[in-house]
Amino acid sequence: MSTLSSPSLGNFINGIEKLDSKGKNWIVFEQQFTVATRQKEVWDHFTGKSPRPMVPSSGSADTEMKPPDIDKPAVAAWEKKENLALYLLMLKIAPVTYTKHKRKGTVANIWTTIIAEFSSKSLLARSNL
Repeated sequence: MSTLSSPSLGNFINGIEKLDSKGKNWIVFEQQFTVATRQKEVWDHFTGKSPRPMVPSSGSADTEMKPPDIDKPAVAAWEKKENLALYLLMLKIAPVTYTKHKRKGTVANIWTTIIAEFSSKSLLARSNL
């Protein structure tokens, strides 16, 4: 029985061109980055399909009296993948781009704003050809 393994970090670094700050390579970058992050099993963090595990809600009034039951292993696993997703993104965008968007919170929020910014830049770059 064979198993597929996630490509190495070196393959990720060398296999994807860094996003040009003016968006000239946005279309190719987005396609390559999407495939690579799927292979690294963190794409759901970019799309928002993997939200941070929440504290289960219960209808009882005494939940405020005791600490909530948090699935600590699930939260730790989510944070590990969220950090990996953020790290992979930081490797492939300019520091100024990251600095501009880092306060958005989750990788999904950061990625959404990057898509908006660079889709617009890419469209502008193509119209100036």
